[in-house]
Amino acid sequence: MAGLGIDNALPKVISSKTHAFIDYVHAGTNFVAGAIFRKNGNVRASNAALALGASVLANALMTDYELGVFRLYSFKVHGILDYGVAATSAALPAILGIQDTPEADYFYVQGGGETVIAGISNYDDNSGAKHQHRLLEDTRFGVRRAA
Repeated sequence: MAGLGIDNALPKVISSKTHAFIDYVHAGTNFVAGAIFRKNGNVRASNAALALGASVLANALMTDYELGVFRLYSFKVHGILDYGVAATSAALPAILGIQDTPEADYFYVQGGGETVIAGISNYDDNSGAKHQHRLLEDTRFGVRRAA
């Protein structure tokens, strides 16, 4: 799907509907973690978890699947963004200089978990889509983009 080897190595056992549910749980988990990190005094980790939760929530709200609200882009585009969330999650401790704190492990687990969920999700499942999304050629730059 996103050109990663893991996409071909794992079975696609998570439907778009199940993935949508997981997304909202994932966003909520990050919001709770952000509150706990703030209470424990790690403002950087707190802000990172809250921002991560907001990005997961925004991706879910904008995806054209069963629990999507705005339905601006396809589940396949959502999947590409999921890998970005996974990479960002794992990189946040180093970026923020919190890699030696207990909270760092949370972000590493989030990154790994997001990668596995993305790897076993069937991003070709359009059963919950309300719109037809297609790729358009942008001849000015020679790239394809989602419609």
